[in-house]
Amino acid sequence: MTLYRLISHLSLDAVRKLFCLFVLLWSVIPGFSQETEPCGTGSYIDFLESRNPGIRKHIDNQYHEAVKASKKHIHQHGKLEPLDTTYVINVVFHVVYKTEEQNVADEHIIDQVRILNEAYNRQNADTVNTRDIFKPVAGNARIEFKLANVDPLGNPTNGITRRQTVLNSFNASGTATLTDYVKRRATGGTDAWNTEKYLNIWVCNLNIGDMNALFGYAFPPTGADFWDNNSFRDANRQGVVLHYETVGTNNPAQLDPTNFTNEKTAIHEVGHFLGLRHTWGDSRFNGCGVDDFIDDTPNSRAASRGCPIGANTCPGDTFPDQVENYMDYGSAECSNMFTEQQVGVMRYNLVNLRPGLAQEVISYKPEPPANELIVISNPINDQLTLYWSETDNDVAILHLYNYLGQEVFTQVKRSGVHVITFDNIDLADGFYHAVVTSGFKTVLEQPVLKVTP
Repeated sequence: MTLYRLISHLSLDAVRKLFCLFVLLWSVIPGFSQETEPCGTGSYIDFLESRNPGIRKHIDNQYHEAVKASKKHIHQHGKLEPLDTTYVINVVFHVVYKTEEQNVADEHIIDQVRILNEAYNRQNADTVNTRDIFKPVAGNARIEFKLANVDPLGNPTNGITRRQTVLNSFNASGTATLTDYVKRRATGGTDAWNTEKYLNIWVCNLNIGDMNALFGYAFPPTGADFWDNNSFRDANRQGVVLHYETVGTNNPAQLDPTNFTNEKTAIHEVGHFLGLRHTWGDSRFNGCGVDDFIDDTPNSRAASRGCPIGANTCPGDTFPDQVENYMDYGSAECSNMFTEQQVGVMRYNLVNLRPGLAQEVISYKPEPPANELIVISNPINDQLTLYWSETDNDVAILHLYNYLGQEVFTQVKRSGVHVITFDNIDLADGFYHAVVTSGFKTVLEQPVLKVTP
């Protein structure tokens, strides 16, 4: 029996109830939800896999390799090496627009580059909003972005290209398939600049009709050779795509920052481009049973919306959801951090899977301040050793705090020598916040990792 004939046999009251049930199902079933999707990278990987069977395996394998390398490095050195190196990436923005509103002005693109630089160097003003339990693992990626000043042919450029298109949207079908048209001039978009030398960011309309449907997506490192035997298998797809309304903080088309990712979308998508995953492990229904394999991002059941500070969607987990992480879906007012291990993954991938992309490397060794106190054993096992270039007090006190801000260890040592060792640190493995006081002042604050010897 057809749906029409079925309905025709129902009473008016029954039809009304059936309609209400349909509306309810439409609103709650994930597959039918009309909620805006901030990030389409997961769907994009599905699309790539359909065109290139096996690419998902390459992405997964390389991700786990990067995570493993990052963890090993932190365990061996207690920090990401070399921390005195900053990688600088040349960026080109390709603005593809149909209407003038979509033709994002230079000032908003310049502002977006500023936002990227602040976030990837932990210089954003809203770092003060990182909760104390997560401050010990907040990471500085030491990656800088600058608008290219020379194009692939050697001509001067401001790092921005523009092209008017006849297409209403690059997401008309609601899938990542059509959105990739923005990366080719032949399909209404703009061809990439050399993706091994430039980070290409395309800015376009990703709406479906008048509905905000998608804010961005990225091509993650695959760990495989570039395929070149059909149009869907070439290096020219490497890069990031952004919805025009999310670019810059003063964009006149900007959306409500309490609900949407806005200018933080670019931070999130560049994170994917450098190999990061969503913090909840990309499960649609039970993220507590999956993981992003990053130790310092607690489990969460699903993506956050808005800024639900204090939420703990996986009650068995010690820590609340890290809703301030850029790789969640927290709103622009909420997102403010990467973690140390996420930083390690991005830097590893930049060097190993995107070699040559960092066109400049800035290395420096800052002069140590007088009376500098340095942790020279990090991670720690049952001991923590410090080097103090000058010792003008008789006593140094070590305080270790857990994620909840609770003091879990205190020890007093005489500091009449340059090397001071605190011992018998009988604590569970994990991250702690170390504070050393001497006299009436704090002389050191630093996260440390405790590992079993």
